[in-house]
Amino acid sequence: MPNPQVIVGLVGAIHPNMPGDDTGVYKRVMESMRQMQAPFDFELAAYEPPIKWEEDGNQARAFLESRQVDFTLLFCASLPFGRAILPIARVSSYLGIWSVPEPTTSGVLQLNSFCGLNMTGSIVAHYYNHYDIPFKWFYDYPDTALFQERFAVTLRVMRAIKLLKNSRIGQIGELANGFENMHTDERVLEKKFGVYIQTRHTVEDIVARAKAYQNNAVAAELAKIQAEGSICARVASEDLEKMARLSLAFVDFAKEHNYNALAISCWSKFQEVYQVAVCAAMGRLNEIGIVAPCEADIAAATNMLIFRGLTGESPSLSDLVALDERDQSINLWHCGVAPTCWANANGVKWDAHFNIGQYDAEKQWHGRGVVANMQFKPGKVTIATMDNDFDRLFILTGDVMEKQAFEGSSGWVDHLKFNGEDLTINDLINTISVNRVNHHYPTAYGDFTNELNEFANWKKMRILPKIPYTAYMQNPPF
Repeated sequence: MPNPQVIVGLVGAIHPNMPGDDTGVYKRVMESMRQMQAPFDFELAAYEPPIKWEEDGNQARAFLESRQVDFTLLFCASLPFGRAILPIARVSSYLGIWSVPEPTTSGVLQLNSFCGLNMTGSIVAHYYNHYDIPFKWFYDYPDTALFQERFAVTLRVMRAIKLLKNSRIGQIGELANGFENMHTDERVLEKKFGVYIQTRHTVEDIVARAKAYQNNAVAAELAKIQAEGSICARVASEDLEKMARLSLAFVDFAKEHNYNALAISCWSKFQEVYQVAVCAAMGRLNEIGIVAPCEADIAAATNMLIFRGLTGESPSLSDLVALDERDQSINLWHCGVAPTCWANANGVKWDAHFNIGQYDAEKQWHGRGVVANMQFKPGKVTIATMDNDFDRLFILTGDVMEKQAFEGSSGWVDHLKFNGEDLTINDLINTISVNRVNHHYPTAYGDFTNELNEFANWKKMRILPKIPYTAYMQNPPF
C-alpha cells in the first residue's frame, strides 16, 4: 500500500470592515499554497470565497466535507467574526489556525490577523470546551521557513494518521508463547487509530500455501533471493527453498486479504509445522512495504505502520540487547528480519539461523531457516515503541555507528537523545525500566522526534518522560 496523499482544506476568514486588503492577502496565500502542492506532495481543497458570516462558514464546511479533507487550515486573513468560524471548528478533519504578520508597524491597524488566530483558538477551546478540539497554530506566509517547517511536519503526521486509518493487519498464529507483555485489545486499536485487524489466521494456512507452489514459481523466487544477497554455504538448500515458498505465500496472502501488515507468530509454531524459521522471508516483506514484526506483536506493527507513513520507507524491528558504557552506545539486534535496504556496504548475507536448530554429533551447529545477516548502514535513526493500550509512546534517537555488531540484523547506536534530550546509558536503563517499556523497538532511519510528538498530541497519547538514574527504587510516573 503506497503512502496516501493528504488532502488539505483551506478556508480564509475576514473581518467585514477591516481597512487592510484581507481579501487580497487570502488570494495571495491561496495561490502560494497551490504552488506548494507538488513539492510538498499534498492536494489542496481551497474554498475560494472568504467567509464573513456564520452562513458562509456553514457553506465552507459543506465544501470541506464534500472533499473529505484530512487537515483544514483556517486562515485568519484579518480578525474574523467569531460566529463565522464556529462551523469550521467542527469540521471532520484535523485543524490548523493560521495568521500572518501585520503589514505595517504604525498608523491604522490593517488586518489584526494574529489577534484572529488568538481569538479563534480561544473560541475553539472555550466555546467548544466539551468537544476537546485540538488544533495547531501556523504563522507567516507560505514561503517562509517558519511556516514550511511546521507545515512539513504536519503533512508527514497526517500521512501516518491516514495510512493507519486505512491499514489492515493480518495476525498469523497466536501471540508467541511467553510474550505475555504484548497482549493487546483489537477494539482499542480500532477505536484509537481506525486500524482493522484479523487475528484468526493460522500458521497452518500459510504453510499449506507455501507447499502448494509449483517448482517453476519457486525457482523464479529463488533467483530473486540470490540477486538480493549472498548465500552462505551453511544454509541448507531445503531451508532456502522453504524461504522462497514462504515469501511467495506471505505476499500472496497479504494481497488476497489487502493487508499492509502481517503480525507473524514466527516461533515456535512455524518450527513445529514446517521445521524452519521465517526471519528472512519476513525481512523481505519489510523491504517491499508489507510491515512484518516478529512474534505477532500488534503494537509493534502499529508503530511500524506509523514509521511507514512518516517516511514512505521500510522500518524494522529490534530488541535492545547490549549497552557499551565506554562509548555510550546501545546495540539493536534481531534474528534477521531487517529489510535489505538497511544493510551497510557489505550487503546482506542469507545465513542459517543462529539459535533455532541443533548441534550434530560432532558439535557442529545446523540452523533451521534463513536469516538476513547484516550490519546496519550508518545514519540517524529514530526508535519508538508504544504500550499495549496504545496510550504511551517512547521516543529515542541516535546514530548508527560503523562498529562491528552481532550476527543477525544488528547495529550499534550512539549520540543518544531521549525525546531530544541527552541521556547516559544509566539514564536509559532507568527510563526503560521505570516506565515499564516493552522490549520490541520499531526503528526507522531519520529523526522523527517532532513528528512523533505531534502524532501523540493529535492522538492524545502521552510521551514517556526521561527518568534520570538514581540509586533508589522508583515507581512509574503514570
